[in-house]
This record gives sequence, structure tokens and C-alpha cells, in this order.
Amino acid sequence: MAYRPTQNRSKSKYEPQEPNLIPIMNLFIVIIPMLMTIIVSVRLAMVQITLSAPPAEDEQGQGGGGGEEQNEEDLPKAITLGLLQDRFEIRVEGENDVLQIPKLENGQYDWLTLDENIARLKEEHEDQNVIEVVPDPLVKFDTLLRSIDVCKTNDFPAIKYKTVETKYYRAGQ
Repeated sequence: MAYRPTQNRSKSKYEPQEPNLIPIMNLFIVIIPMLMTIIVSVRLAMVQITLSAPPAEDEQGQGGGGGEEQNEEDLPKAITLGLLQDRFEIRVEGENDVLQIPKLENGQYDWLTLDENIARLKEEHEDQNVIEVVPDPLVKFDTLLRSIDVCKTNDFPAIKYKTVETKYYRAGQ
């Protein structure tokens, strides 16, 4: 007596099977929205940095100032703002004392005192439009931007950004 073929035998191994769409649906429904919620939006700020070259000399060997010489007394003194991890330092060229503005007790920088001192320096040196900012490599970028904003609000339109110089030496053999 002949038996009927089983169900497994009746289907061919090579017949197309329905695709399993559950992993793809999980990807679109769960994983992608989850990734989109953890994206960090970055605030970009434009900082104008002026890189100035020395004036070109004309044929007579004089600077491009039209032959007029300025005395050292007429030239504005360089002002440098140092951004350190624990304080601000303000130096004026030719003066020995350095104005130090330490952080407040809560660990925040003292922006009000910095603003007052930069305003006072602008009153003393009205012809100076340039201030040099030298940040410590470990100071946050937000601190650099805020200090540049303080300088610009006190009529220092040109900000020179300087980096701390690092020198490397080879050990003698």
C-alpha cells in the first residue's frame, strides 16, 4: 500500500521563501529614531582672526608709511591677555607689573572684573586697537570666545590670536 508524501517532501528546497522583514522594521522604527535623539548639535561661532604681515618696504628701504618716522612714544603699547586655567593675566608692553584676575570662589572666571580692566586699558591707551590673546592649551574654547567678545565690546576690534610657543630639544649624545 502506498503512502502519501509528507508535507516537507512536497515543497522544494529551492522555492523562494518570504523575506523576514522584522529586523528591517526594527531598524527603521526603533534604532534610527534612537540615534537621531542622541545627536549632539554643535554651536558654531565665527571668530575673526587678523593675520597681518609686516609692511612692504619701498625702493628707498623705508616702510610703506610714506617716509614718515614715528617715535617709540607715539606707537601704541602692545596689550596681551593671557587665558590660564585659574586666572586671567593682562600685560602691557613696557610695564613690569602684570594684572592678575583669579577665578571666583565658585570656580567661574571673573568676567565682570575682566570687562572693567579692559575698559580701563582702552581709556588709558585710546589709540590702541589691537589686543593679543594667548590661551593656555587646556582652557576651554568657550572661555576663549567669551574673552574675545569682552575685548571687542570694549573697542578692541582687532584680536591677534597667539599660541603658546613650545620648543623641543634633542638630548646631547
